Amino acid sequence: MPRDNFFKLLSVFLFGLIIGFLISKVNFASLGGQAVPQITEEGSIKVMGNQNAKVTVTEYSDFQCPLCHSFFIDSLPTIIKDYIDTGKVKFVYKHFPLNIHPQAPAAALASECALEQGKFWEMHDLLFERQAQWSGQPSHLDMFKQMAAELNLNTDQFATCLDTKKLQKNVDIDYNESIAKNFRGTPMFMINDQMIVGAQDVKVFTDAIDAELAK
Repeated sequence: MPRDNFFKLLSVFLFGLIIGFLISKVNFASLGGQAVPQITEEGSIKVMGNQNAKVTVTEYSDFQCPLCHSFFIDSLPTIIKDYIDTGKVKFVYKHFPLNIHPQAPAAALASECALEQGKFWEMHDLLFERQAQWSGQPSHLDMFKQMAAELNLNTDQFATCLDTKKLQKNVDIDYNESIAKNFRGTPMFMINDQMIVGAQDVKVFTDAIDAELAK
């Protein structure tokens, strides 16, 4: 190969490496320090918001719980808009499916199977939005699979995950943590180290968050 052609090819190759590096840096920066839901050897991490936020709000919840639904409808939108989207709060979701809610464990597992494909929060929202449709229904598993299709998940992968309870360990880890904290109902919240019980008025949450931010 002539020397001039060799150096031209080498230049193109090096230029491509540099551009690739810069694109990866831009993509990383565009995340804005956002935490990303993920599955680890120690269970799953279900988060949204700035991972370096001063305040962490952790919800221990049950997808079949009416009060958890109330928090989702009445308070979470304000917390997302005023605190999570502005980088002030990191929000963490933990499973605590109660024995009195027969379909709750399967709903928790469905969210984990969605997380496996990168759509935990999308499934989280659908489960709460349609709680009245699947709660108490013997066909709830089929409904969860239909939701997966609507979210453009790989439906075969999702169905296998759900039917085999592939990610049950992740649900159990959260549940056992809730029991270890002596929680008895849902929803329960920790705002940093401060506990809030139940689906309180949104001002209870915002006041607690503001107090933590002011420290």
